[in-house]
Amino acid sequence: MNSTEIKNFINALSPDNYNPALKLGRGLIVDFTNQQYEQYDQGTKVHQLLTNRSDFTDQLLTQLWQYCLSDKAQQQLSLFAVGGYGRKELQPYSDIDILIFGEGYEPFAEEIANFIRLLWDIGYEVGHAVRNSQQTIDAAKDDVATATNLVESRFITGAEKNKELLDNVWDEKQLWPSATFFQAKLEEQIKRHERYQDTTYQLEPNVKESPGGLRDIHNIFWIAKRHYGANSIQELVEHNFINQQEFEEIVDAYNYLNEVRFTLHRYKKRSEDRLLLEYQQILAEQKGLKFEYITEAVEAYMKPYYQKVQTVAKLNEILIQYFNEQIFTSEQDIITDINPRFHLVNNYLDCKKDKLFEKNPTALLEIFLILSSQIDTIKGIRSRTIRLIRNNLHLINQQFRADAINKALFIEIFRQPKGVNASLKRMHSYGILGAYLPVFEKISGLMQFNIFHAYTVDEHTLLVIRNLRRFFIDEFAFESPTAHQIASTLPKPEILLLAGLFHDIAKGRDGAHEKLGAIDAQQFGTQHNLSKNDTELLSWLVLAHLDFSYYAQKKDLSDPKVITEFAKKMASQERLDYLYLLTVADVISTSPDTWNEWINHLFLQLYNLTSQALDVSIDLPKSRTKQALKNKEGAMEQLNNQGIAPAEYQTLWQEFNNTDFFSQHNHHEIARITKTLLQDSEHKIITSIAKKPQRGATELILLMEDRDYLFAQITKQLDRLQLNVMEAKIYTGNKNKTLVIVHFLDQNNQAVTEQDTIKEIKTTLQHQLSLSDEITNYKQKEPRILRAFDTQTEIKFTEINQQRTELTINTKDIPGLLAKIGEALKESEIRLHDAKINTVGEKVEDVFIISTVNNKALTNKQAQKEFTINLLNSIEK
Repeated sequence: MNSTEIKNFINALSPDNYNPALKLGRGLIVDFTNQQYEQYDQGTKVHQLLTNRSDFTDQLLTQLWQYCLSDKAQQQLSLFAVGGYGRKELQPYSDIDILIFGEGYEPFAEEIANFIRLLWDIGYEVGHAVRNSQQTIDAAKDDVATATNLVESRFITGAEKNKELLDNVWDEKQLWPSATFFQAKLEEQIKRHERYQDTTYQLEPNVKESPGGLRDIHNIFWIAKRHYGANSIQELVEHNFINQQEFEEIVDAYNYLNEVRFTLHRYKKRSEDRLLLEYQQILAEQKGLKFEYITEAVEAYMKPYYQKVQTVAKLNEILIQYFNEQIFTSEQDIITDINPRFHLVNNYLDCKKDKLFEKNPTALLEIFLILSSQIDTIKGIRSRTIRLIRNNLHLINQQFRADAINKALFIEIFRQPKGVNASLKRMHSYGILGAYLPVFEKISGLMQFNIFHAYTVDEHTLLVIRNLRRFFIDEFAFESPTAHQIASTLPKPEILLLAGLFHDIAKGRDGAHEKLGAIDAQQFGTQHNLSKNDTELLSWLVLAHLDFSYYAQKKDLSDPKVITEFAKKMASQERLDYLYLLTVADVISTSPDTWNEWINHLFLQLYNLTSQALDVSIDLPKSRTKQALKNKEGAMEQLNNQGIAPAEYQTLWQEFNNTDFFSQHNHHEIARITKTLLQDSEHKIITSIAKKPQRGATELILLMEDRDYLFAQITKQLDRLQLNVMEAKIYTGNKNKTLVIVHFLDQNNQAVTEQDTIKEIKTTLQHQLSLSDEITNYKQKEPRILRAFDTQTEIKFTEINQQRTELTINTKDIPGLLAKIGEALKESEIRLHDAKINTVGEKVEDVFIISTVNNKALTNKQAQKEFTINLLNSIEK
């Protein structure tokens, strides 16, 4: 784009030709953008394209400035670029941030307004400020963001005299002294990181704002410029603030992230910094990544992204720490000796000699053992020592890993009563963990393309270890009281933490990761001289780490056979204790929204029932029939204590005597449900919603005449009310009565406790159920994040006995799914008895217990085929 075309546009501007001229101006910008895309496709580097775009914008704004402002105004005022534009890093659809600066600008207000309006009219998004020197000083004093803009200000055109004036404003040391500016930018960064859960590994990261993103690099530059007066990252090398290797790593990551941002702008044709799931798919395809499944292409595309942001995060930590040491250096360092190799300098761990790691590589592990053992007094590791660690990672080789002392030190870190998580996070960040365990390095930055896992595998693994450690700490006992109590009884906590380290170590390989990981854990235990029992326990925990969650969320825990089967898998109370803790920590660590009281209840129920089954001193019912009798006896005693005689509920109980109601609910629940139904017995349709959560969810009890479409009708109404069904049990009585018990949560996966909301739900259900069983179709828009996934529907039938068949449906978590399944049940004349709903990110893994209308198992292959077709048609329409 040459200057002649810009001048032609300016010459075309006149009051009687304004709109056609604007079209010409907008065309200039569009043509330049398309030209840049062609240059990118031909191999031009993005950093050069951003510079070129800034230069082009400078030319255009200079011409418009001269067109809009009188000679007098141009002699008085100056135009400065600030922000990314000031850095000459203007992305295709970024705002252009400008400062109009000069004394006595007020008489030129109309000319300035015309200039700004013209920029908007030709398609720019403009951020602007108009200030004189004192206003600039006042604004900068009040707001660190405004002060930061001054760091990046760049003269474009206008009165040259104002360049020095603006420089003088920033050079005034009383305006944000170096230490104050550092503290403000650090606090700003901490708050920004907190908005993104303080992790570099987001499922949908923000290229600019997320930890490890572009803003973290900007922060380093801003602080350095304030402290050293540096005008580029290259100058930081000259100030010995960073070394050449760090400089190259920063520049490489910076260019990479800017390229990702450039391609995002190009694809969306607007300013966009979020790497949403649907964008990841498109960008992976544009990058030419071809795999059998799109999920593999996305994972391949995102892995280098996560590696780059992790590099930025590491360097940001080192350099921020270095700044802290430089800016806040006291006249007299407080030095505390630890041993011949290490000491504390102002409570930061430091090695005494630069050659320590070269002469004694074992110290690369020893330093983290010291950190763990003195975590209450040590603030961190000095930046100098962090650099020495990173520079000596090559010393961790096969010989290092085979050394008996090194192996003992590694295990000893896991045995520390405190600081294990803090040490492991730093070991991972500085590269020690991946160097010592090459299998761990393979999962570093490995994303899992689903909603269920919000973090990469390595980040998830460290979160699991963090949460496991919290189970042992009294301060956090309130978070998981049962887990805390169990943890306090474990004989060897280090085995649990090692299981956390290895449970997903084989993710990304061909084959079942739990089986491959168990082999890795077995080899690790043998190589590190763990006892045979400890090695077997570690390997078993990795192998079985999916079992507890599977049984708790998919199996009927009221069935004695299920509990007996699971107890045999556990074999001992000790193994059950270890596995329960590992599973709870694993689920909590998948994403911030996964764990809820409903899952907590299911886990506790399975744990307690299995504990009883493992206790030979407790005589448990071995069949549903015996369990039902025991539950009835307990309920009768409880009702009798409340003054309710058997004659009052005998008819009700007889109605459902041939169902699983009495075996699937304990005696407390049976007594409570019975009392609820008796209190409302005069109504044709009894609808009750418990005021307090039951089993971690809101409980709906419904008793009415049998209706084939009942399940679909209930679920459709709950779906309209934006409620999530977690479990539904349907009992068809002897005299055409149906008892339905549903547990549901709100959209935030919390029990509904607001009484007005409960009243609204109850009123809506009562009204709809009083109508005919036919329901008008209700469609909800599929959530944006779900549209990124193409989940195939899988349907499986398993015969339980002659009366019941288990139906498993794995499919996408689309709106109204249960109502759609209910429609298919009616269409195929299938009776539903039980439903367990398990949502795993974007997928559901639901289990239904069904039969024919004659209460026979659905074993006929043709009937199964026809039902499958109806299900697929209903789900996918």
